[in-house]
Amino acid sequence: MQRNRAFYRWQRTRIIRKKVRFLKLLGGTELVMAWTRGQSGRLAKGKIHCSCSMCRIKSYDYLSHKDIIQLISAAQQMEENNM
Repeated sequence: MQRNRAFYRWQRTRIIRKKVRFLKLLGGTELVMAWTRGQSGRLAKGKIHCSCSMCRIKSYDYLSHKDIIQLISAAQQMEENNM
């Protein structure tokens, strides 16, 4: 399939519309203006979320289910031994 300029233009506008819609859901038009500074083309590339340690949530930030179960089991065993 040959991709021409129209295809790439369409893809770009589709992604921009998607990101604008997402930003409006999060914080309204003020957030959209903060990210775009009046030019929606700024959303064509890159991410639209913050990656600082206060905003991001990663899987290694929390204990896994297995570790939680082990902690509960250890606490129950300690409780039984103290009785």
